[in-house]
Amino acid sequence: MKKVLSFLLIFVCISCSSNTAVTNTAVTKTTVTKTGNNSVVDELHGLDKVSYTTYAEYVDKAGGNLDNSNGASKTEVSYIDASNAGSSNMEATNAGVSISDNSDAYYPNTYHNNRYDSKKDDMMLIYYGNKNRSKWGKSDLETIVMHKFGDGHREWFFPSFLYLEFKNDEGYKFGDNQPGEKGAANKGHWEWLLNRYFSTAYNGGNFEGLKALDECIEDCKKILGKPAFRHKVYLSVPSPCTDFTEWGSIKKNGRTIKLDFRNREHRLEAVKWFIDEAIRRFEAQHYKNITLEGLYWVEETALMIRWHKDNKTGEWTNKTGEKYDYINGAKIREDNIIIKDVSNYIHSKGFKFYWIPYNKASLNETWKTLGFDRCDFQTGYFWGTPDLLRGSKSLKTMSDARTICDLAIKNGMGVEFEISTDLFVPCYGKLKKKQDIERPYEVVKVAGCNKKPREMEALGYKHYDYNPCLLQRLKNLMTIFEEQGVFERSNISYYESSIIRKMINSNDKEIIQIVDRLARHISRRRNK
Repeated sequence: MKKVLSFLLIFVCISCSSNTAVTNTAVTKTTVTKTGNNSVVDELHGLDKVSYTTYAEYVDKAGGNLDNSNGASKTEVSYIDASNAGSSNMEATNAGVSISDNSDAYYPNTYHNNRYDSKKDDMMLIYYGNKNRSKWGKSDLETIVMHKFGDGHREWFFPSFLYLEFKNDEGYKFGDNQPGEKGAANKGHWEWLLNRYFSTAYNGGNFEGLKALDECIEDCKKILGKPAFRHKVYLSVPSPCTDFTEWGSIKKNGRTIKLDFRNREHRLEAVKWFIDEAIRRFEAQHYKNITLEGLYWVEETALMIRWHKDNKTGEWTNKTGEKYDYINGAKIREDNIIIKDVSNYIHSKGFKFYWIPYNKASLNETWKTLGFDRCDFQTGYFWGTPDLLRGSKSLKTMSDARTICDLAIKNGMGVEFEISTDLFVPCYGKLKKKQDIERPYEVVKVAGCNKKPREMEALGYKHYDYNPCLLQRLKNLMTIFEEQGVFERSNISYYESSIIRKMINSNDKEIIQIVDRLARHISRRRNK
């Protein structure tokens, strides 16, 4: 009976307290009052004294009279039988969709079950965990889950999300190459990261962690309807620090084993423990709208860099004296790398393995051999020497970025779309006399300027709430992606969510147009 009803009824929350069901046929008119907030929840529960009688009318008015050809999805979608919900090997239907019309059903991951073209996925990086990060509650996530275009219509925005963190609140790091002033993270710190991912904290009307994402998508469905895809999630996996002996213990085959990361197998066992815990906790949550698609390797290079050469003996060792008999420059004997074994373990559990190396990282072009299912290349166009506020003289060029994009496509990689974290630093800017596409403005950071605004204006400078050079470089990067066919052919990951959220919330028309341009690309890629 429940399955039958799920195909006949569409449930919509029309007030915070009533949970009134609205069907596609006429019902009693309901009047609600607008609260003035632009969030999805408030739009659903406060529609400026709007009366509606049908679900279609409700969606139209709740979505700001959105254009149904671009906004609310009316695509016919095939759903699999809800009775298969408990199967861990559930396969997609011919339509490629595995979402049941039963909104309460939970669907475990299936490794081969892609909801749309896996080579054209758009993944948002969400840095979440330590106290210096955004809480990423429902209200924070709305702008990257659903996009409101300049003309007022709405569409689904990013379909995939990577949750990652480099260090905990105290500064203990989740990998040899990660920033962390306190050194290696132990088992308790790894558990802290899991607790953050699967937090059920409810602060100021917001959940946190993956619960917030699941709830946010549920709210957005009430405006856009059910998506013809299922939102995917990746979680970062800590990389064991190779010189660490005090990580903690695990139980295996009835025995308690204290792990010593000088031992390769012990490092692997710690990662397996984390993967098992992440999968177990995700499945225990029974999320309605998100699927755990895979795990992410947090190190941006396959080889560790914390190795030292004895000038007398010529031997290479780590801090604990572990020796390696084959080193060629920075290359460490590959059989020390645990990545392949981690990949095999993740695949045995039915999940994918994902990596975003920097563009000069060791072994990045052999990513398939290492066992990764997806690898997105960093262009570096904004990193290394890109910070226009910190005195860098050398600068990566559009030509450099084009070369990286071509190399990524040649090697079957995706590409990372990067935005400088300094974009929204207030600046004074003056166009250079000589045209410069890479750095078109002379830029002075407002906070570091000794002159008064009128003096700067007299010198030909204009005040910006952002860095105009970095905005130009952002437009350059988008142009490169268009010209090199990245939007047409490649997976793309986006660095990073906080900056894109600021762009979306900007009042600057030029910035809003850039976000709309990006959102149109993502919409076309998803709908092809």
